[in-house]
Amino acid sequence: MSAKTLLKSLLKCSSRKAVVLSLFSLGSLTIASPSFAASLDVGSWTRSGDVSQTPGQATLTNAFPGGVDDTAANPNNISNVSGNQPTFISNLETFLGVNQGALGLDATEGSAIQTPLSIMAGDVFSFDSNFLTNDDPGFDRAFVTIVNSTIGNSVIPVTGNSRFSYTFTTAGNYNVGIGVVDGGNDFTRSSRLSVSNANLEPVPEPLTILGSLSALGFGAGLRRRFRKQA
Repeated sequence: MSAKTLLKSLLKCSSRKAVVLSLFSLGSLTIASPSFAASLDVGSWTRSGDVSQTPGQATLTNAFPGGVDDTAANPNNISNVSGNQPTFISNLETFLGVNQGALGLDATEGSAIQTPLSIMAGDVFSFDSNFLTNDDPGFDRAFVTIVNSTIGNSVIPVTGNSRFSYTFTTAGNYNVGIGVVDGGNDFTRSSRLSVSNANLEPVPEPLTILGSLSALGFGAGLRRRFRKQA
């Protein structure tokens, strides 16, 4: 191989390396900048009723102090966790900012936590939940409330041991609540809701998406060019 041919080959190799490095640099600014979920500390949310809170966790019940409402049957060993009585239902609905009767016309009392959140369309709110009840199925229940001056308010059931997830479709300032109520028009047999690992995952930023598509398109064009030169 002549010195001239060798020099051309080295220059071509160097150019390819420079372009590839530039592409990786672009990727580091666009592709490698994902939207990370923001942790929400339910242990610091405002509370009403029987609520116990520690950093990152909350336990809510509709049980009276002393267990007077569970003397007959308590297979899940549910008891009051704070020494505070559950909140009467009309006061609980006011605390959460929902319409009177929104938690159920058969609801009598309950406990809840709530916090304001600034939301973008596409944001996903989620948490781990564990709901246990000594009451008949469907009477006592756990729930999430979503309240906004534009869209009004809604109540979403929370069941069993699962990961709750809700996607916001409209941007705005919201009050988000989590709670448990005593249903069946009675004050007997209690239920408990445990909440942890709450997150708010933002929608990916448009510039990140655009940058990723640009980098992928540039890479495809670069491969076609190298094939033609080979």
